[in-house]
Amino acid sequence: MKKSLAIVGAGAWGSALAIALSEKFDQIFLITKDNANTDRLGSQHEALSIPFNSNISIGSSFEVVKDSLAVLIATPSSSFNSVLTNLEPHINRKPVAWLTKGFDPDNGKLLHESFSQKLPNHHPCVISGPTFAAEIVEKKPAAIVVASKDKITRDFWAETIQTNNLRAYTNSDIVGVQVGGSVKNILAIAAGIANGLGFGANTQAALITRGLAEMTRLGVALGADKVTFQGLSGMGDLILTCSDDLSRNRRFGKELANNIPTDKALKNINATVEGFKALKLVIRIANNHQIEMPICEQVLAVTEGKITPREAVNELLLRKPSEE
Repeated sequence: MKKSLAIVGAGAWGSALAIALSEKFDQIFLITKDNANTDRLGSQHEALSIPFNSNISIGSSFEVVKDSLAVLIATPSSSFNSVLTNLEPHINRKPVAWLTKGFDPDNGKLLHESFSQKLPNHHPCVISGPTFAAEIVEKKPAAIVVASKDKITRDFWAETIQTNNLRAYTNSDIVGVQVGGSVKNILAIAAGIANGLGFGANTQAALITRGLAEMTRLGVALGADKVTFQGLSGMGDLILTCSDDLSRNRRFGKELANNIPTDKALKNINATVEGFKALKLVIRIANNHQIEMPICEQVLAVTEGKITPREAVNELLLRKPSEE
């Protein structure tokens, strides 16, 4: 019997992992949104420099899950619940993990909570960390985190995801890894705004450091271990996403800095900006837990057109001095 893996989601991340993992599997099933998306994708994802290998099959049917060793979900958070619904008739007891970021927009819960409601017989597992899809397919060295409360599950996925160029680390703090993966995208928008306004390295360092404090406060309030945010899925992912224009969230922030309206800025990026999608939800959750997230709040105000990008930066600078 052939060793096969199903990847749900043919965006840049799903496509990149299909290419990277095709060397480890006899067959990769890359499941797209629909037949039209399958046709549009063709033999190479537009955001990647390398075409699909011959052992990557692309289609929209979930039937292939029955022939797969495991399933990896790589869709935006807005599609997460519908993917689980489509998987449920075919999944049996196969391992399932996801690269989807953070919170469920349908109910405000972390994705592992929604996962457990839909697939109660499976152990939730999230994969996250400082990785750009374009660099993964080009075999540039990187490291990633596999998080699950169940040791067997996280060890399985660490072995599955690791390649000669991608090092996998395991973590039992599934809450912390998810919070880091979501909030860092919002902070990258702030970094993009600062860069677009012409501010320098001092500003970026301050945003990253204080942004990490916001992320940690929220994570701990939700039950995470604060140490998690010092690692790859916290500080590591935050630095990467805030510092490089391969980040669509950072590019979106740069668009806003040029006083481009939010809807037009999103169209210019022409890809899912997860930080924008998570913004209102993250702030609502923070408010419910009485957690201050001033950087995220200023990003929201800019996207809603309530203040200009420069006014947002000034507002942060004029906050009263406080202990670090």
